Formats: sequence, C-alpha cells, structure tokens
Amino acid sequence: MKAAITVFLVLLLTIPAPTKAQSRDQWRSIRTNNLLVIGNADPEKLRQVAAWLEFFHSAFARLVSRNVLDSSVPTTVVVFRDDAAFTPFKPLYQGRPANVAGYFQPGDDVNYISMSLDPRERDPYTVAFHEYVHLHLRDNVPNVPVWLNEGLAEFYGSLQFSNGEALLGVPLAYLHLLRTQELLPLTTLFSIDTSSPHYNEQDQSGIFYGESWALVHYLMLGSQGRQDQFKRFLQLVARGDDVAKALESSFGMTLDVLEKELRAYVRRGELPMLRIASSDDPEAYASYTAMQRQSLSDGEANFYLGDLLLHIGREEDAERYFKQAIALEPNLTRAYAALGQISVRQNKYAEAKKYLEHAAATPQNYMVHYQYAWVLSREGLSPEGRIREYSPANTAVMRDQLQRALKLNPSFAPACYLLALVDFVTDDHLDEAQDMAQKARSLRPDKAMYGLLLAQIYSRRANPAARTLLEQLARDSDAKIRNEAQNLLENLNNPNASSTRSNAPSRNTSETSTALAAEPAQPSVTRMLGGDSAGTTAIRDGQTIENSGSLPSVDELISRYIEAMGGAKAIRAVSSRVTKGTLDIAGVSRGGIFESYQQAPNKSLSIFEAHPIGTIKVGYNGRTGWIKTNAGLSPLKNAADLSSLQRDSDFYDPLTLKENYVKITAPGMSQIGYRDVYVLDLKPAVGAVQRLYLDTKTYLPVRLNTVRRNGNALEPVEIYFDDWHAVDGIQFPFSMSQRFPKVTLSFTIKEIRHNVALDAGMFEPPVR
Repeated sequence: MKAAITVFLVLLLTIPAPTKAQSRDQWRSIRTNNLLVIGNADPEKLRQVAAWLEFFHSAFARLVSRNVLDSSVPTTVVVFRDDAAFTPFKPLYQGRPANVAGYFQPGDDVNYISMSLDPRERDPYTVAFHEYVHLHLRDNVPNVPVWLNEGLAEFYGSLQFSNGEALLGVPLAYLHLLRTQELLPLTTLFSIDTSSPHYNEQDQSGIFYGESWALVHYLMLGSQGRQDQFKRFLQLVARGDDVAKALESSFGMTLDVLEKELRAYVRRGELPMLRIASSDDPEAYASYTAMQRQSLSDGEANFYLGDLLLHIGREEDAERYFKQAIALEPNLTRAYAALGQISVRQNKYAEAKKYLEHAAATPQNYMVHYQYAWVLSREGLSPEGRIREYSPANTAVMRDQLQRALKLNPSFAPACYLLALVDFVTDDHLDEAQDMAQKARSLRPDKAMYGLLLAQIYSRRANPAARTLLEQLARDSDAKIRNEAQNLLENLNNPNASSTRSNAPSRNTSETSTALAAEPAQPSVTRMLGGDSAGTTAIRDGQTIENSGSLPSVDELISRYIEAMGGAKAIRAVSSRVTKGTLDIAGVSRGGIFESYQQAPNKSLSIFEAHPIGTIKVGYNGRTGWIKTNAGLSPLKNAADLSSLQRDSDFYDPLTLKENYVKITAPGMSQIGYRDVYVLDLKPAVGAVQRLYLDTKTYLPVRLNTVRRNGNALEPVEIYFDDWHAVDGIQFPFSMSQRFPKVTLSFTIKEIRHNVALDAGMFEPPVR
C-alpha cells in the first residue's frame, strides 16, 4: 500500500537502508541498477560491497569512458564470508583451487565477479574493484593482452575516495618488490597468458602483477598529457594492433627505450598520483543503486553456486549443485535449464529433453527455447545424419519454441536457421522458411550451411536465385558443402537424374543433406559497446518508456497491485498500525530512529530522531496537518504539502487509489536496473504527477518518483521499496530509501504491529 509505506517518508527527510538482520549462514541478494550481489557474508558488509561497486562503476566510467556505463549482459557478484567458504568455488589450476582472493569470469549470458571477505586476504573492495575493471575491459577492449588487463585492474582497483576526491595511482606494495628484483623483459611480459606460471604460481605472479601495474602507472601518469596518449593506445589495441607498434605510435617510444624508462621510474620510487574532484559521497551511492534486498532460498543459493561453477568450467561440480537445487525446490526452472544445457554438451539428449521440457514450460532465455527445439530436431535424424521428417507433435513444439526464442532474441541466427529447416522438412510455411533462411544468412554470412538451406528452399520454390547461390557454394572450402552444392546443381540441370545424395523437390519424401543438420549453438554475442569517447550508454533507470505490444490496462494493474499487497480482505482487516525502525542519513549519521502511527481511515503521526536534524514530528488528524521541529510547531498551509500528506495518510490506499487521484494512466513499461517494471502515472488534484513503478513479476512497488518539500523548497525525490515481507497477510518493504538531489535517507523496519489501540489525541497538534 503506497500510503502505508510512504507515510513516514514525508517532508524534510532523505537516503539508503541497511538490510534487516538475518541469520549468519543465510544467503542473501541485493539487486542494484547494474549488479546482482549475492552472498553469505554479513548483510551490512554485503550492502557495502554493492554500494561501493556501484560508486566505482560511475567513477570508472567518468575516468575512462562514458561508454562503460552499461554492460550488454547482467553481472552477478558472489561474496563469500571467508576464504574457507570461497575455496570450493575457485577456478582450478593444475587440479587445485587457484591462489586468488577474487576473480572475474565473463560470459555471454552473465558475468561473474567472485570474492572473499576474509580479513587475511587483500582489501575486499580492492579485489572487487580489480575484478570490475576486467568486466569493463571485456566490454570495451576485446583484444586487451593479459599484462594490460591485469595492470589496469591493479591500477584502477586501488582507486581511493576521500574528502570528496578520488585518488588514482596510489603506490602499491609491489613497488618494494620491483626495486629489489630484476624486472621481466617487456617482450616476456607481453607474452604471458592465463596458462603461464607467471600468471598462476604464487612465487612468480608477484613480479608479473607488479610490473604490469608499474607499466600502466608509468604510461598513465609518468608525465603530463599521458592520459590522452593512453586512450589512443587502448584504441589501437582494441582494433587489434600489435602492442609494441601501438606503444610506439601512441607514446613515440620503442620497447628498448620504454624498458629503460620503466626501470628508472621504478628506481626513483616517487610515483605521482592523480586527484580527481568528486562531489559524490561513496555511501550516497547506496541510494543511486536502487537496492532491492531479499533472502535467497537454499534452492536459489545452490543454483547460483552451480551457475558460478559452470561458468568457470567445473561442469561436474556445477551439475551436483543444480541437482541439489531441484531436490530442494522442484519447480526451480533455472536449474532445469542449466542441467538441460549441460546434458546437451554431454550429448545426453534424452536427459536434455527432459530437463529442457521442464524449463521451457515457463518463460526463459532464448537459449533454453532454442536448445529444447534443437534436441527435438535430433529425433528426426537418420543414422547417417539426414532428416527425412519430423513428427507432427515435435513440429508444433519446435515451431513454438523457436518463435519464443526469436521473440526474445530476434537476431539469433541459429534459431532463424532451425525454424527455416523445420518449415522446409515439413514442406509447410515456405514463405516463412525463405524469410528465416535469408535472415540467418544475412546475420551469419560465414555459415555456408545457411546458404545451402536457402538454395534448397529457392529450388523447391522454382526460384532462379537457387542456381546463382549454388554456384557460389560449389566453390566453398568445406568439402561437404561443396559436394552438396554440386549435387544440387546437377539436379537443377537434369531434373530426371537420380542421385543418392539428391534432395528431390517432391513433397514429404525428401531427405535433407547431411550438411543441414542444425548445430547445438551457443550464443554468439557481440559484447563491444563501441563508439568513440563521446558516446553514452544510458543506465536503466526507469526514464525510457516502451509502449509497444500488449500492455495491461490501468484497472488490471491496480487489481494486481492490490492482490500483490495481500488482497482487499487482508487490507480491510486492519484498522491501525504501529511501525518502528532505524534511520540513517548517508554520509551524515547512522542509528537514528523513526516511528509511525496510523489510524483508519486517514490519521497519521511520524516521529524521526537523528543527528543533525534532532526530533521531527509530522501529523495529520484527518483534517489538518502539522510539523513540529526543534524550532517549534508549524501548521501545514501549503495546498500541495497538505494534499500530499493527506494522500499518504490514507490508510487503505491502494484500495482508494482512484479516489485520491483525478487521473491515472499507464504509459508503458520500463526498466530499473535489470528489473522490468510497469509504469503508472498518478495525477493528484493539487501538485505534480507522481510516477509509480511496479515489478512486472511481483506487481509490488519498486520505486515512486514524486516531489517532496526539503526545507523551504520542493524537490524531486525517488523512493525505493525493498526487502518485502508479509505481516498479517499484508506485504511491506522492510528497507526503503528516499533520495533528494543532495541528501538521502535509509529506513529499516524492525517492527510492525496491527490493530493496536491508539490515543486519538496523538494525531492532534501538540500544545506549543
């Protein structure tokens, strides 16, 4: 209920909230604009990791390139409370867990950052920053060599924030090592890859990481104007230029000269640092992150741990976690999807079919739908690898699954190809077959089999383009494609000829070429965000509204909103409410308190105590509103202020949503972080339009954009609602943040009690 969850967020107050206390061993999640952070660490430490990573995300974007503000795939951060918990989930090197305090694992579907908060390890924030740099380099400099990748990660990973400034280039402990040991020749440094002992073995990795950091430090800060030269160097590396040539082109130095300069730079030991003015308080980024906190079930925790293992190549270990997740939660479709994809890789198609059928029953990612269709397509293969027919039942399912896959990813060429193949084999929907084959070929012109299928479709439809295309394919370097194309050309030249390899155009009796069986494709995603440094990529912050396609009506959204909150019956069963919790003012004070008292139908009293605001009371008695501060008592006379307090005091909102607003519209859908949301615009009789965002899955509020008075001025404010729990059948957010332009407040609910006897006098203005 909007009133119930905003009544104590009214007037003069604003910042983000710590999570509700939960058991030590419980896994939790925090979802932000750019990250999903999960972990078994202390909830406050988990929140801090999320806040600092979001702050670093923005800082790194400003320092390097505005193009890194968004990633093409989601990022999940897994935070372990100590190294003992982390060790079973580390990558393996020579059969043993690697000696790492954290790592970054990129993927086409999700990126993983994994780290331990063990105090014996490096500063966990440094580890997190280091790994996050790898993510941005993955998206923006695809050809980055290992030394440059690690050097930049060490350089930016040590970024420090203090007194409104960001400090870049802080000297690291590597400096002592580098001044006492012989540096590696640059040709050796440049040749090291992820399988090299210098990268993996503890007694050799120090010099590699240290020299990589020192070289980046020298190239970035060794003299005036280096930042622009370094950006030029990165651009050349990104396009695939040789590193030595790129260095000489950008800095005007040969490797021999650079090697001498680097040794002298290290010997001097007087490394400059770059101070970058920043008005941003790191803690304030907890409000920017739109944090959504919740506990993870045991099944969900097992799924994420299994998925982490799967992405680092530990398939057998991952499989055990996925099966455990299903044992704990039989309807956890993501685990079925993962097991299905593992079974496809292992050529266990009967198992894959079972898992993928279960996973595809609910909306999934495009790969699940595609791979389910692909597994079914194999049931039409002969021992020789030809396709003679598909059963009607399989045909219907394959077409449905492929259409779902293409709706989710219209540019996924393998799905286009397989749909065209199904249509061709069944000799049905040939217009669609031709369109899909043409699209597949245009998306992946390197796939000769796509052209071969298109040529066969042309041939079946007596399209003269078949001959031209087959003549091209008859010169292909792949012998199987070349032979099939030549055979089809012979059939075109002599339609009465017979060949064991022919694809005769008669209906329902033709076998496809062995070159046409669809492949068990993995996603091929272009991860470059690209563009020049002037380009920008917008953060998913709810500003862009999409209104195409079928959308719920206003009445339907309100109805689902009411049901999500607990339903009208549960809401009406309550007539009073007492809410108590803590209040933090980001960057200012922690551990303040708030209390809220509400009486149906429209009375409220909110009390706040926090440094430096002192004690503030805001009340509404059903007729008039008032505020009492250390300066005294003041009635609310401004019509907009009074109208806002009156709406927020309505005990039975959202049941009375239509009575409280003169107009409600649903402009469309948007995204906040990786959450899809429906948008409701609420126009009051007095004051500015409010915008309410409802989660498309839960229909619970994610954010409210409104206007509130902050001191003497009306200012825009974003109110986030997180960590939902039911009390007496009604859902409430136990963590909330209210962000004004310059100040943010965090509220954490500790207690909610219903149907408590309240003294009516408490809502009246106190005696002066």
